[in-house]
Amino acid sequence: MDGLERCRALESLTMHDDMINYRHRDIHSWPVVSLPNLKKLDLKGSPALHFNMDSLHHSPCLEELTVKMTPLPDDDDDYCQYRISSLNGLEYQDSDTEGVDGCESSGMPGSSLAYQSIGGRPQCTWDWHPSNLRKLDLAAAFALMFDFRWLQHLPSLQSLRLDISSPVKTAHRRHITLKDLLRREPQQASNEGGSEEFISDRYINLPKLGLIELNGDWIFEDKVMDTLCMAVATNLSSFIYNSRYPDLTLMECITLSREMPRLKKMQLRTLGLEPEKSAQYEQLVKGVVFVIDGQKYYLASRKSG
Repeated sequence: MDGLERCRALESLTMHDDMINYRHRDIHSWPVVSLPNLKKLDLKGSPALHFNMDSLHHSPCLEELTVKMTPLPDDDDDYCQYRISSLNGLEYQDSDTEGVDGCESSGMPGSSLAYQSIGGRPQCTWDWHPSNLRKLDLAAAFALMFDFRWLQHLPSLQSLRLDISSPVKTAHRRHITLKDLLRREPQQASNEGGSEEFISDRYINLPKLGLIELNGDWIFEDKVMDTLCMAVATNLSSFIYNSRYPDLTLMECITLSREMPRLKKMQLRTLGLEPEKSAQYEQLVKGVVFVIDGQKYYLASRKSG
């Protein structure tokens, strides 16, 4: 990081290494840097752990952000998995007391991602509002701790990819509730004269969001997917859901696709469901390409009945 502060004209920064295993006590945040012209930031491995996210307060032009760990070696090139360190000793700072399995929560209004290790993990808070951000790609713990309500500060977002894939079954689940999709609105505090936030009854709306990709063990509260695809991302054209333990059935995805007029592609895993033996494939929606277990299916005309 030495000398990076002098690169104020820098527009793209990529920092990768192959780190997979790490200990929280060995992680120390780099100094904050000011990169006012930065448009693309891509961090993988140890740079993702060391980079001080407070630096992004000084990057108002940021359009693309990728923060992830190095994936584990796997025979399946189309399905990455990550080592996600134990949440024991991590404090997830959010307004809810549930959402991430095995994790205690405490409120931090306005923060999209904030967690710290009791054993010395540097605190990382994402409370900046990058209005120009178009692409957001998070994986491993960075995706596991993502606060969906931060999306209300990303009016230009076009692509959202979140990957919590782990080789340990059910060890790193993330629950998404309807409350996660509600806007936070400012209101005047009655006594102290300051301002605070409250959760409104209005959903976040991202009219430019065309791609949502969720990989890993995501658990959806009832009506969450309907709301996400038809109220939050009203112009969604591509939805990708890859999980070895899917919470959505094929028929649920097909039914959902009927209510998404701009949808062009839906990709999911079905754990080996055989197309030639499943009547569900006869219900595919006209004009939508379904990529199911790596195979493409396309219905030329809508199936009647």
